[in-house]
Amino acid sequence: MSEFVLFLDESGDHDLKRVDPNFPFFCLAGCAFEREYYKNVARERIDMLKIKFWGHTDVIFHSREIRKREGDFYILMDPEIRTAFYSEINALMDELDFTLFSVVIDKGKHLKKYKDRAEHPYNFAFEMLMERYSMYLFKKGGSNGYVLAESRGRNEDDLLEEVYEYLYDLGNYYSGNYKNVTSLGFKKKVENINGLQLADLVAYPIARKVMAPDQKNLAFDVLKDKFHSNGRRKIGCGLKIFPDQRGFERIFK
Repeated sequence: MSEFVLFLDESGDHDLKRVDPNFPFFCLAGCAFEREYYKNVARERIDMLKIKFWGHTDVIFHSREIRKREGDFYILMDPEIRTAFYSEINALMDELDFTLFSVVIDKGKHLKKYKDRAEHPYNFAFEMLMERYSMYLFKKGGSNGYVLAESRGRNEDDLLEEVYEYLYDLGNYYSGNYKNVTSLGFKKKVENINGLQLADLVAYPIARKVMAPDQKNLAFDVLKDKFHSNGRRKIGCGLKIFPDQRGFERIFK
């Protein structure tokens, strides 16, 4: 029986007191790997890409810095290097064997519908991801898995740990418990965990696609087939859009 690992990262902020009208979404994305495959194949393939463009593995992939061409990614100011890099990273995303889970919350609609009962976007998204990840593990022959999230600071990490422990012991409306998700761990960005960097890279294009579903989004197109499905649809399974996901099935066509 295989063991799995789900790497988590986010795009957008979870603050409900401040909703940016230009980007009112919070996206939590998780990349689920079979643990041994990640250790022996995926991690090395990501390192190989870093070596190809930077000559070492110390560079940390970060979606915002890549888009802004800042820091280590200043080399992407060169159009030829930029084209080659995007081509290589898209090919890598397509090649790697992982399953994608994501929750996107429209914070404005969330507040409008639930007002002072609106739940903390990160913790609420995490609960919805736990439901889906746990069911995925169950369907994988009763496998176990753990979660590794990027640290957001001690207070935020402690709050998320409380959510995890509650779900692990007591579950929620959909399940009595989530004991097949055996642990939740945190790593800082500077620790250079390739799986977390992959989750960071997928979160932004997912959020952008939900924000503008009819707009061309090549990065999302590469990810389409990675989303978990119940055999009939991906919306509500691999991709949960809250509070209203009606009409979004078209983004997978």
